[in-house]
Amino acid sequence: MSAVSSKSTLVLVGLFLLAGCGESYTSPNVKLPTDAAEPKAEPDVAASVNLSILSYDGLQELIAAKRGKVVVLDPWSTSRPPCLKDFHHLVEIHKQYGPATVACISLSFDYEGFGKPEDVREKVLAFLRTQGATFDNVLSSEESDVLYRKLKLNSVPAVFVYDRSGQLRQRFDNEGAYEKVRAVVAELVKQASP
Repeated sequence: MSAVSSKSTLVLVGLFLLAGCGESYTSPNVKLPTDAAEPKAEPDVAASVNLSILSYDGLQELIAAKRGKVVVLDPWSTSRPPCLKDFHHLVEIHKQYGPATVACISLSFDYEGFGKPEDVREKVLAFLRTQGATFDNVLSSEESDVLYRKLKLNSVPAVFVYDRSGQLRQRFDNEGAYEKVRAVVAELVKQASP
């Protein structure tokens, strides 16, 4: 084989491999189709999903405003597959107890300090709508590194469970903790309001 035809063959093989293998690039605003088994919210439910942009202090005020209810705070990010995998548990707790008894709050860590929080709002809201997350959803107005420090977290997923008086009762710092979260919530629901 000549050097020219050998080079041509290598170039063609390289192009073939690049075209058919590996990850493809898409714009961050493009939502790719996902596994058909992923839950899809009904259109009217999806329309009732909201997302507030709050600072850490605003989040603390929101939690305090839920006094008299058990509060489940789920910090998460669309960039962390374990968060996306476990998120449906928060939705299930909301459906099981209802907002009069348990206040579910999701806290997105998607804002990383580039641009404005509004720049990632639609991506976060799109995921929340697929989940039917009709409870309080918060996108932090503070970059994720600052929020990690303020919440004393190393990583998400995590879950914080507050009692009816607003005191943090239990914190879970790993994926797959929702079985334990459900047990703590069930116990706190049984306790009388302060």
